[in-house]
Amino acid sequence: MAAFRQASTALLCALLCSVAPACIVSRDLGLAERCADIMRRAYPSAAIDITKTEAAATSLTTIVATAEGVRTDVPPGAPPPQNLAVECRFDENILTGFRWTAGPTH
Repeated sequence: MAAFRQASTALLCALLCSVAPACIVSRDLGLAERCADIMRRAYPSAAIDITKTEAAATSLTTIVATAEGVRTDVPPGAPPPQNLAVECRFDENILTGFRWTAGPTH
């Protein structure tokens, strides 16, 4: 009975490990859309409408994606910046760099 319990536990762990990554990153999104999602997550207190996304390969394995957006939760002319932009660097589809090009820190 102990062998059956170990085998079922191992099978359950293998199943969870194969399903869990699918819950974190959607495979349907392109890198530009992922960059826009990362921008929203990096600034969770702001309501952001994405206005533009782009992605371009800089080498065989590296892609630089950009996302631009406008904050919808501040009135026009308010001190916090309304226009936001980020740059994301992906190497083999793994995020290796993120920086604000317009927005909270500029």
